[in-house]
Amino acid sequence: MTSIVILYVVSAQRGWMCRNCGLSLYRHHANKTMLAAWWGVGIIGIPIFLGVDRFRLRRILRLAPPQPTPGVAASLPAPLDPGRPLIQRPGAILSIVLVTVLVLVIGCGALAFGASE
Repeated sequence: MTSIVILYVVSAQRGWMCRNCGLSLYRHHANKTMLAAWWGVGIIGIPIFLGVDRFRLRRILRLAPPQPTPGVAASLPAPLDPGRPLIQRPGAILSIVLVTVLVLVIGCGALAFGASE
């Protein structure tokens, strides 16, 4: 999901995939969501979209490891590399920082409001 002030764009990729390709695409799209959804109304949907994607990931992880099938020509010469885990990608790091700052701002504001009364 990509958020643009008052609009947001949702995209999906469908097709037959092996476990590595599905995991790679999950990590790519989840990272993109965590990078781009903070900047508008999409912020409301971040937990929903990530939760739905995480639920779909369970099906992907149940697939067998990729292996060549005799007589079947794959569209890619080799499975996609899943790459780094999601928590090590820029989107997750940005999300952790933004949520921490948000919690601190709200917490300090609540303390300041409580102290003024």
